[in-house]
Amino acid sequence: MKKTSLLIFLITSLLVSSFALAYIAFGERAGVLLATIANGVLLGGFYGLTAMGLSLVFGITKIINVCHGEFVVLGAYVSYWLAISYCVNPITLIASFPILFVVGLVIGKTLMNHAIKMGIDQPLLVAFGLSLCLRNLMRYLWTATPRGISIPMGGLPLSGGTYISYLSLMIFCVSVVGLLSLHLFLKNTFVGKAIRAAGQHQESAKLMGINVDNINALAYALGLLLAAVAGSLVSLRFSFDPESGSMFLGRALCAVVLGGVGHILGALAGGMILGVVESIGAFFLGDVMRDAIVFLIFLAILLVKPTGLFAKYRAF
Repeated sequence: MKKTSLLIFLITSLLVSSFALAYIAFGERAGVLLATIANGVLLGGFYGLTAMGLSLVFGITKIINVCHGEFVVLGAYVSYWLAISYCVNPITLIASFPILFVVGLVIGKTLMNHAIKMGIDQPLLVAFGLSLCLRNLMRYLWTATPRGISIPMGGLPLSGGTYISYLSLMIFCVSVVGLLSLHLFLKNTFVGKAIRAAGQHQESAKLMGINVDNINALAYALGLLLAAVAGSLVSLRFSFDPESGSMFLGRALCAVVLGGVGHILGALAGGMILGVVESIGAFFLGDVMRDAIVFLIFLAILLVKPTGLFAKYRAF
């Protein structure tokens, strides 16, 4: 509870100070900047959701799942394909969730568990191979043409003629609900406690009678389930193609490093900080600098505090 309160306090302080500085420094342009900051927070919620799956998998299995971005894009393609084949409705958007969960269980039980037993480098190589396979599979099935679902939605008006998209608000709410659901699952269920035990020390978990192989597979499946949730939102919010996975992976990695590797709550906080800083940077320097800003933040955190901002708090 204490760490949750600290995260809320830090995020609130960041927003309040940003709003105050905007009004003081920019006068008439303050409304546009405030809208930029608000949209950055909402975008950061999506980054946090994307990062949660990556952070969960690493926290339990110690695998840097470099194919996580491709699974996000795969979830987006499944939602897109169902939406254009039938219609845009909640069922077509969530259909990818069980599909990627089952795929994650199969990959976790076969490839990843076997790779973990072979050595520390093997899971990374397997994940990299999966990344290449998924990119080529998506290019074969859907071509390299950028895709996306266009849904006309209004927005919440702000000052200066700016607004916040209702779609962005919905995506942020889904991200927060996803975080709370995962947090409650890990804290209050028997399986969740077994996952946390395996994440803290796998050998000790084995001595307690926990089937670590099954837990690793389940953690990988949950990571892909979160990737599917993020992917369904990607299909609504962004234009994507088979090569988009590297962009989502890069931002997820940056959010994970910001919040602390393996820290679920920190992943969301890191995503929100990243979203705000990226949006403010793009406001002053232009959209062409977005990627540069993200990776400069990534390098700065690695140099200054490589353990992350919330590493001293328990990961789960």
